[in-house]
Amino acid sequence: MGILFSLVFLFINQEKLFDSQVNRYNSYRLGDALRQSDDFLTEYCKNFIITKDSIWEEKYWDLVALREGKLIPEERGWSQSILDSMYQMGFSKQEFALLKEALEKSNQLIKKETQAFNAAKGIFLDSTHQYTIQGEPDMDKALQVLYDNEYLYTKKEVMEPIVKFESLIESRTQSTVEKNRESGERLLVTIFIAVAVSIILSLVTYYMIVKRLIQKEQLSNQLQSRNKEQACLYKISQLTENTPKDIDHILEVAVSIIPYGWHDTEKTCCRITFKENTYTSIHFAESKWKQEASIYDGKNAVGQIEVFYNDLSLDLKSGPFLKEEQELVETIASLISNFNERKSYLENLRESNENLKQEIEAKEKTELALIEKEQQLQFALDVSNEGIWEIYQDSDVINFSERCYSILGFTSDSADLDQEVFWKDLIVDGDQNKVLINRINEIKTSGLHDSIYRLKTKNGQYKWIHTKGKAVAFSDKNVPLRIVGTMSDITERMKQEEKIVDAILETEDKERSRIAREIHDGLQQTMSTSLMSFEKVRSTVDFEETKINERFQMGYQYLKKAIEESRTLAHNLMPKIVNDNGIVAAIESLLTALQPSSNTEFNFDQNIHENRLKLAVEMTLYRITQEALNNVIKYANASKCNIQLLKHSDVLLLTIDDDGEGFVVEEKIKTFGINSMRTRAESIGAYFEINSQLQRGTQILIELPLE
Repeated sequence: MGILFSLVFLFINQEKLFDSQVNRYNSYRLGDALRQSDDFLTEYCKNFIITKDSIWEEKYWDLVALREGKLIPEERGWSQSILDSMYQMGFSKQEFALLKEALEKSNQLIKKETQAFNAAKGIFLDSTHQYTIQGEPDMDKALQVLYDNEYLYTKKEVMEPIVKFESLIESRTQSTVEKNRESGERLLVTIFIAVAVSIILSLVTYYMIVKRLIQKEQLSNQLQSRNKEQACLYKISQLTENTPKDIDHILEVAVSIIPYGWHDTEKTCCRITFKENTYTSIHFAESKWKQEASIYDGKNAVGQIEVFYNDLSLDLKSGPFLKEEQELVETIASLISNFNERKSYLENLRESNENLKQEIEAKEKTELALIEKEQQLQFALDVSNEGIWEIYQDSDVINFSERCYSILGFTSDSADLDQEVFWKDLIVDGDQNKVLINRINEIKTSGLHDSIYRLKTKNGQYKWIHTKGKAVAFSDKNVPLRIVGTMSDITERMKQEEKIVDAILETEDKERSRIAREIHDGLQQTMSTSLMSFEKVRSTVDFEETKINERFQMGYQYLKKAIEESRTLAHNLMPKIVNDNGIVAAIESLLTALQPSSNTEFNFDQNIHENRLKLAVEMTLYRITQEALNNVIKYANASKCNIQLLKHSDVLLLTIDDDGEGFVVEEKIKTFGINSMRTRAESIGAYFEINSQLQRGTQILIELPLE
């Protein structure tokens, strides 16, 4: 009975010893969960600012909700917030206070990252510290928030209470371990005395006890090794997160961190070679025991990480390293490879943005020069006697000078019979509300007029006309009595502006094409290489822990999704089919892609066939069609949508009709989508019109005059 009771107490003692080790491991994991959530939140925020892709913002707020226990995905097994997990761990007041302090510091980072999100979307703080002020998205300010000293200092402060917390856990756990070990030793002596009574029973009992103790000791050593590997990997990931750092600095620090991730740190040393440079840890010496992994730049190996074990007295066939340590050195090499590729990509992106900025500044200078010349021409016209018109308050007739007729190739005799009929016959469809002859009553009331529109000339061509005027005589009640104005032929100026816009669109398309190639040839290749590595690991490694397997599968699926999204992004930036096959093939391809995922039936009629237009025109019409069809799918709830692209002798017509729910045009006329389509149409000299009624569908009309 004495032996049995002693065994029971010994097993209880060992369970406590083991539980203390598990509690220490879980405590480290809890602190690491807080660190990793901060790291992922920062990464998602930066990705959103750089790419403006809403998926990163969704991931960011999902992770915040997950950490607070508001979002509980079943695949993660997370059933409560980090703060609730702290209560259940049974920490001391001092330990709990440190973790709570770290969580509060982390929440301060979320406030800063929220400011960066809103700055990237053009939303800023008002005097009451609410995000109500709308403005232009400010990427520089968003990035400045994430890289200013206050943010970096707060991020550093998050780590300080966690390090103190881990130190307290280590001290308390070590004390518990020593106490339990001493108690276990006393119990073991008692058992040995009792075993002397019966040798056979002693031998059996001794064998069982030793076997159980060895298992517990091995498991404890494994937990300790995993803690060291996790701490090493976390420090390397923190080091490689800060992209502005130089690669040389990263490697110099990494080579001193790596030995601390191996089970026998004092006998472990490291060497990193990168291109022509070599970095070594303290007391470095080569030996026959070595683990290594390559550092890649795309598909090419540009460096190598080597870990040596310097105890040459060992005589082992398989070596002193653990299998997990080989996986660790490969993971570190992958982190450094990703850092090097990410830094190279960002440097190329900054250079591209700078070049684009210089091109835009050059275009703006050109536009300012054109405006200045237009003013000079206008001043010259003010002192000349051509293109003058007058309106009197007591008359419904406009008095035009001979120059107003000769601009269009006519003489004043042409309008002798009926002036109103003459001028209205020259109006181009869509410009009726802008023409001088139709705004007489408005001009009499306001005393001002300024409008640009198109008129047909005598030979059937189109000219851009600019009419402007103001009142020069008033009654005693300040009512305009006489309005005098000018009529100018600005066709050449409009053509020059179209050329400038064409050049800007061409530059924009070239830049889109270049960025699309960078994504396809650079980012996609890098992620595809990573996916192949994941495939190799998935086919060769059997994960013993379900949670690790779930995390690996999640990372694998996200990587595949990222490859598909980057492919879609590259296609949307510069659809190659427009350049290769023309607008007709591009629209047909677009409808083929949209039809399977939409309940709307799309029909496309055209008479252009294989004839080609200017690339800028085709690209603009394709972008307008793409925006319009996206709006039909998102908002119209239409059963049918007809697209017509018809070329006539003097005009090209693009119409998009749907039988959907429609909307009030006056309420939506200034939305981003409609303004974007209107701006694109006007950039190529086309007329844009949108008509819609509730429950009667929507029609979009683009009319492009042909020279």
